[in-house]
Amino acid sequence: MNTRPAALLLTAAFVAHTASAAITGVSGQTTWLFASPASCASNALTGFNAFAWDEQQNVPLVNTFVDMTNNPGNSGGPIPGLLNGSFDSHFIHFQGIPGVISAQGSVTFNGTIVGVAFKNTTLDVTDPLVGAFGTVYPTGYPFRGINTSIPSFFSISGNTINFNLAALASVGEVAQLRVFTQVPSPGPVALLGLGGLVAIRRRR
Repeated sequence: MNTRPAALLLTAAFVAHTASAAITGVSGQTTWLFASPASCASNALTGFNAFAWDEQQNVPLVNTFVDMTNNPGNSGGPIPGLLNGSFDSHFIHFQGIPGVISAQGSVTFNGTIVGVAFKNTTLDVTDPLVGAFGTVYPTGYPFRGINTSIPSFFSISGNTINFNLAALASVGEVAQLRVFTQVPSPGPVALLGLGGLVAIRRRR
């Protein structure tokens, strides 16, 4: 029995999955969720750390408003703008338990950051467009975003976002960011994997 085609198929599938994995690393007080949570509404996802996960990928957007488009830049001087094209979407969420006010950390992606939504109204509008399937978001909840009673801060450079998110658990605040990145081009290894699949089919 020839197991080589099956092995190549598994290798190509692994390469394709790796190529589409948008978050590539986190640091500090950040928990990387490899699957999106059931809910990130108030009091549904709490702890000492911020949580980060991938939402929808390669989503076509037309004139979609975001609160910040300047890269490099920071939340102290955001330049809002419109996104047109296909983008990957990711989410960062923090709601501390009583006594925990903030979480500091970073998230790195495999594509350049092109926009960030951080106001409650902008998050509300983009929830149905790019939100993870099956995740309940606090759409319409006024105490979300980074405009909470204790100021939050973030900065972006290239494909990394650094943040210090603050939210008071006593009043149900939820610090949240939605990050949009460029869809990365397939790497040479991924292309080689696809080429291998074509070669296998031709030989058969």
